[in-house]
Formats: sequence, structure tokens, C-alpha cells
Amino acid sequence: MHSSAQSLVVPKTSIVVTTERVFVIRVRGGRAEWVDVKRGVADKDAIEVLGNLKAGDEVVVRGSDEIRQGTAITPHRAPASGG
Repeated sequence: MHSSAQSLVVPKTSIVVTTERVFVIRVRGGRAEWVDVKRGVADKDAIEVLGNLKAGDEVVVRGSDEIRQGTAITPHRAPASGG
């Protein structure tokens, strides 16, 4: 069986859990879009998610069900850290 879902890693704080669903909030066209995900392997600060996401999608770092579907969002990009 083939699935179009892809496994990606997001900050743990991006995951929103309610009694009805588990999701992350993707920013698309400047608006919040709830995307249902399944949780996978967790690391210290990150967690693998499986759902309708692809590499390069912008997700809200501090997800909350108070950020309603369709809410206007202005992305704030953190500067890249050197290693």
C-alpha cells in the first residue's frame, strides 16, 4: 500500500493535541492551516511527524488550538545558528 504522507521532524512545541485530533499548524498563503499528523520517534527537542506535510513547509513553532484555521499569520524566521 502506497501513502503520499511523508515523515518530517518538527519541534515538539509545534504539536497540538486536543481530545479530537493531533496536528501541526502550517502557514500557507499567510494563513494558518491545521494539518493532522501522527507522532513518531521523539528526540530531545524534536519529534518525527507523519502527515500531509512536505519538506520546506513552514509550521508554527509554538502551536496552539487557539490559533484557529484561517487565522492570518506573519512568519518570524529565526536566524540560522552556526555549528
